[in-house]
Amino acid sequence: MSITLTETDTESRGDSSIFADFHIHSCFSYATSKNMTIPIISKLSDIIGLNLIGTGDILHSKWREHLKTYLKVHEEGIYECKEKQKVVFIPTGEIEDKESIHHLFFLPDIETGDELSLIFERRFNIDMNKYGGRPILPVNAEELVEIIHDFGGIIGPAHAFTPFKAIFRSNRYSSLKECYGDQASKIDFVELGLSANSQMADQISELWNYTYITNSDSHSPNPGKMGRECNIIEIDSLNYTNVTNILKRKDSKQIITNVGLEPRLGKYHSSFCFKCRRRIRYEEEPKRIFNENFIFFDLQDQEELIEDITNKKKRCPACNGLLKLGVKDRINSIATTKKENRNRPSYRNIVPIPEILAVIFKIKSTNAKKVKTAYKEITSKLGSEYDILLERPISKIKSCNLSLGTVIEKMRGNKLEIIEGGGGVYGKLKLPTD
Repeated sequence: MSITLTETDTESRGDSSIFADFHIHSCFSYATSKNMTIPIISKLSDIIGLNLIGTGDILHSKWREHLKTYLKVHEEGIYECKEKQKVVFIPTGEIEDKESIHHLFFLPDIETGDELSLIFERRFNIDMNKYGGRPILPVNAEELVEIIHDFGGIIGPAHAFTPFKAIFRSNRYSSLKECYGDQASKIDFVELGLSANSQMADQISELWNYTYITNSDSHSPNPGKMGRECNIIEIDSLNYTNVTNILKRKDSKQIITNVGLEPRLGKYHSSFCFKCRRRIRYEEEPKRIFNENFIFFDLQDQEELIEDITNKKKRCPACNGLLKLGVKDRINSIATTKKENRNRPSYRNIVPIPEILAVIFKIKSTNAKKVKTAYKEITSKLGSEYDILLERPISKIKSCNLSLGTVIEKMRGNKLEIIEGGGGVYGKLKLPTD
């Protein structure tokens, strides 16, 4: 399903499926790896199976200099590596508004990033590099939409359901209209974030009218981080207009599949204590109140508990800290429908191969040498990570690594057993017993 960019492929690519991760961060952003550079990102993209990546941090001047050093124009608004790597890039960035809500945006070219950054600096008297490429601006969401659109860009809420810096976080907004006002109908997409998928988000009927995008928000160029979510796009000619028209639903082509981290693995999926970070687990007639990692509540009390947490009336039985809604409970609290959106593209829940290997080897870190060695061997034999996770016959995967093949088989059938993540702690995969 992936495509290959050759030296002569400077015109139309033909009718191809593009694997795109639109949201990453650069080496200049906060809490990111110094290796988040174009050469390293490009090399890893081929191994993962990514064809198109958002540049991220387009409002950071040093990152734009880096982009101009390593990239050249491929098509309108699309850039390829000067050293002929296969992946191509589209200018993207993230902004935090005055209500601490994050927004993902696309721009027509790198030069528009220069222009927009200068305007923000002069208008608000701020250093656009101060916040690591994700500036905090004294504007509301409604005004921000107008600004980005005036510069030919598109925009939507980033990681919309996470408990921090997101539009739908607890005690913030329960609809796009509340946040974006008259500009709500002009929002171009909604980014789901790692702890939600399409089925969860579609419990809010207002969102049925918007494209969902699924991105890694990666801070490091490591397998299992970059590309852990992506969008599979069917497109004839890869350029800025065609890509953004797809996201805006102004094209006969569309995102054909959203690929995302199995939401239970997301570190904000379950509700949690803001102080001690214990995760909430619902059980029928729980036999304990809490342990080292979890707080236990009766499943029958779930609805009442969600309401009490929302109103800040419930405290942690372990440390007396305030409880905070995770993505799953927050969506339940603002859900407006139980109907299925049959017009939504398919959603593939995945577990990155390094995560699977770490569990197989009983190793905590996906950066362990044993995991890296096995990952390199498996991808060299079977193809890109996405090929293996989504397309490669299970029999072939099992012939290479039986345990990996068994997990991927369960994953494709949505039959994995997972201990849910929450409170900043990622969930944990449990190996199939058979």
